[in-house]
Amino acid sequence: MGRLGRFGMVNQMLIVNDIHKAYKQETVLSGVSFEADPSTILGISGANGAGKTTLINIIASVLEPDSGQISIQGIGIERRAEYRSLIGYVPQAIALSERLSVYRNLEFWGAVRGLRGAKLKAAIEEAAWRSNVSDFLKKPVGQCSGGMARRANLAAGIIGDPYLILLDEPTAGIDEENRDLILKTISELRDQGRIILMVNHYANEMASICDRMIMLNSGRVAYAP
Repeated sequence: MGRLGRFGMVNQMLIVNDIHKAYKQETVLSGVSFEADPSTILGISGANGAGKTTLINIIASVLEPDSGQISIQGIGIERRAEYRSLIGYVPQAIALSERLSVYRNLEFWGAVRGLRGAKLKAAIEEAAWRSNVSDFLKKPVGQCSGGMARRANLAAGIIGDPYLILLDEPTAGIDEENRDLILKTISELRDQGRIILMVNHYANEMASICDRMIMLNSGRVAYAP
């Protein structure tokens, strides 16, 4: 059972039910189902090609499943605008403009989430603080180190206080100090009641931070305690 957090308990869960996805003749996901409670970091593991990123993209409503249902807090994915308002997505590729400052990038992504004026400014400050990027908000992303850019990418994904946070390789290719800062942020978000799904190929890192793990194998859930 999820711990008590600002968003409630198990009646606020994420439910993924019987998700199927194929590209032409290649089946990628074949009946994937699982649930996640509030205050939970759920790790998604599996070999390359197992369907991890496809699954994250479907839950993020970036891709359409061929069949199956997904809901958060009882809101189905078909209620697109309402569903998306609950999600923060941090892709593996840095989703930031290199020529713009970290602040301007956060301003853009906050505006995408419908934030304006004082609410946008407050959301930028909170996301920057949580992600440890407040000290270099004026720096162009193109002049940031790899670790700094990863932290800024995380800030962009969590702006606006999303309930479900989807992370695709959030610490890929960075040094230990920056990795520790990102994992600290993720843990703090979990402790405040959010649901976090994380794809990560670092097994030790996953074991140290995840409350639960599922493993995908040939498009199916092979392990889900």
